[in-house]
Amino acid sequence: MISGLKREKLINNYSVKKMKTKLSLLLIAIAGLFTQAQNTEACSENLQLMGQLVKEKNVEAYDYLTLLRKDCPSFHKSIYSYGEAAIKLKIEKATTPQDKEKYARDLMKFYDEHDLNFPNNGTGNKMKKGLVLFDNKLGTDKEIYDLLDNAFKTDYANFKYAKAMYVYFEILVKDFKAGNKGVELQQIFDKYDDLSQKLVEEEDELTNEKDGLLSKEEAGETLADKEIKRKEKIESNLEIFAGVKNDMDNIILELSTCDKLIPFYQKGFESNKGNEEWLKRAANRLEAKGCDTDPLFSKISEALYKLNPSAEAAEKLGVVEYQRKNISKSMDYFNQAADLYKDNSKKANVYYKMASIYSKSNKVQARNYARKALAVKPSYGKAYLLIAQLYGSSINDCGNDQFEKRAMYWLAAQYCDKAGAADSSIKGLASKTAASYRAAAPSKTEIFQSGKAGQRIAFNCWVGESVAVPSL
Repeated sequence: MISGLKREKLINNYSVKKMKTKLSLLLIAIAGLFTQAQNTEACSENLQLMGQLVKEKNVEAYDYLTLLRKDCPSFHKSIYSYGEAAIKLKIEKATTPQDKEKYARDLMKFYDEHDLNFPNNGTGNKMKKGLVLFDNKLGTDKEIYDLLDNAFKTDYANFKYAKAMYVYFEILVKDFKAGNKGVELQQIFDKYDDLSQKLVEEEDELTNEKDGLLSKEEAGETLADKEIKRKEKIESNLEIFAGVKNDMDNIILELSTCDKLIPFYQKGFESNKGNEEWLKRAANRLEAKGCDTDPLFSKISEALYKLNPSAEAAEKLGVVEYQRKNISKSMDYFNQAADLYKDNSKKANVYYKMASIYSKSNKVQARNYARKALAVKPSYGKAYLLIAQLYGSSINDCGNDQFEKRAMYWLAAQYCDKAGAADSSIKGLASKTAASYRAAAPSKTEIFQSGKAGQRIAFNCWVGESVAVPSL
């Protein structure tokens, strides 16, 4: 049996050892924290130096990136924004094709590192990998296409670059024309529809943001500098998307004439009459290419509506009834479509169709629907142009004399100005049309002789608006 004295001695020895162990662990922890602090400080310093050199467009930024990739890959997300620029500087400054490819491939690897260390970063790195090869004329069409195809299918939300969409489509069309890989015409149409839908989604996102800014301006609020710059950026991006859409349309134009489309869809109708997506895309393409007067368009539209009386199906039947000259029935379907659409761009487009139809017979109704389009989509510049056209064609309906009648052209020109301000893609057309209206309005000599400079002229006809005579 252990004596009391011996037990006490053992307890004391155990306590000392335990204390020494705790002290050792504490010292190790402190050393670890000190090392970690040193590493964090080094990472921060290297990141700052790289960022500064990138801003100076100095290729030495790459040296600091190399350290960061090795020691601090998950330190901060800005490693990847500055790092991307640093590698692009090396590509730009490369003096041999071998170096250029070396750094281009390194950039592709860097995109993978970004996704690994910062998942769901939303920068579209998979898509960018395909563009690295395309922009630097590297790799094969197949390699570029496969990268873009993978990005489109697995990272659709971040496939946002108009250029990537165009390259993706162009390579597929090139393969089809060359008879490569067994690419069929239906694949071309499907890819065109998929990419067109993506373009529309990106445009809608931008125009919705722009609509908010336009609404503020319409309410008399002054945009902040930051908002002005953002609006300019949005307009620039919308022009790029419109350009790509136009280029894609031109590529597919020769493949989708009515002479080719009608037999193509006629052949596939029976096997696809229960396929809503096929019917929808077929109807859209036939209408877009002006083939909607053919009986096939009616057959497809009716099958689509029977399958699902959706907004798109109702809109197509509105076109069918219009072709049949059943205007009242046509408008019923269009109104049904507008009510069902949740997307403001599609809703505005239906209202614009109705306005265009009424413009031939009922100017008041035409303006009403043009205004409805603008109410849901303030950036729908075409609606302003339609109102300008309605006013420009009404000079004989309003005004007490020739001067007042021709003063209507000033009002029409103002609506052209609004069209250009709302939608930059039609700015050129709007400006040209406004100039022609102003040229037809009373001249400075006529304004002087009338004695009405600076006065307002009210149009007490269906127009119900007024315009100020320019001051001399």
